[in-house]
Amino acid sequence: MHDRRTFLRSSSLFALALTGCNSCRKGSSAGDKPKVAVSILPLWDLARRVAGDKLDVALVLPAGKTEHAYDPTPKEMAKLSGSKLAIAVGLGMDTWLQKVISGVAAPGYSTLELGPLADPKPIGHEAVGEEDHDHDKDGKEDHAAHEHEHEHEKGAPDPHFWLDPLRAVRVLDPLAAAFEKLAPGGGFQSRAADVKKSIEALHDKLDGRAKAWSKRSIVTFHGSFAYYAARYGLTIAAVIEPFPGKEPTPKYLKEVLGAIDKAKPAAMFSEPQLDKKPAQVVADQAKIPLFELDPIGAEGDTYESLLTKNTDALEKALR
Repeated sequence: MHDRRTFLRSSSLFALALTGCNSCRKGSSAGDKPKVAVSILPLWDLARRVAGDKLDVALVLPAGKTEHAYDPTPKEMAKLSGSKLAIAVGLGMDTWLQKVISGVAAPGYSTLELGPLADPKPIGHEAVGEEDHDHDKDGKEDHAAHEHEHEHEKGAPDPHFWLDPLRAVRVLDPLAAAFEKLAPGGGFQSRAADVKKSIEALHDKLDGRAKAWSKRSIVTFHGSFAYYAARYGLTIAAVIEPFPGKEPTPKYLKEVLGAIDKAKPAAMFSEPQLDKKPAQVVADQAKIPLFELDPIGAEGDTYESLLTKNTDALEKALR
């Protein structure tokens, strides 16, 4: 598996190669739709729906991939050429986005980070014993590696806001406002309102389902689901891989097993983008079932289908 440095190095080389194309950095020509580049699938789905047919909204990280093992191809980089706006999670999660598009985006392109606008909360607990008893009512060493680990340190802001529907709703108006600057009079606020209604209806359904669950404690692969857990009254007893792409040490796994023995969680959940072997080993040793949660989504997923599929998986374990 390629590490994060390989991803950044490869994407930078592709960007440099593409700068030789005369059209790559010119932006949209007359009559073309302004182009927007979005880092990950859940945000891309929201952005494309708010944009409607007024903007060309491109996904940077292909569905089902992780930046830890993704080397963008020249074709994939070419899709991003001329982007006038980059949309990122921010909060330290997708700093790689600028490395990918800086060589091919339109001159003077801007970046919108949605995470800081979604009422982010800090990671409040260590990776072992991570839990949230309060139901969320309101909604130069290897610098790159160190930066990525910092994302998951206690006290750092948790970037995975989109896994809480009511936080996802908060970013729709800022999206519409940013799009209005690219294509004035494009009806973005109206479409944002429609998406907002859909997500709020989704939350009502998920909340009703979660209230019927008799079990409340789970173990996750890494710290992606704290917002979801807080919103729907779950406890995360332990996290298997605190730093994605970095296998946990035997000492850490021993601590995880101790936390599991104490909390008696209903199940463990791996993630499809990352190696599930550590989770399988722990699940076998702890004698608890292993399921799967997907924080990013697969090809064909909408925002609603992603959250619904994760809720289906949780329901199998918790009812």
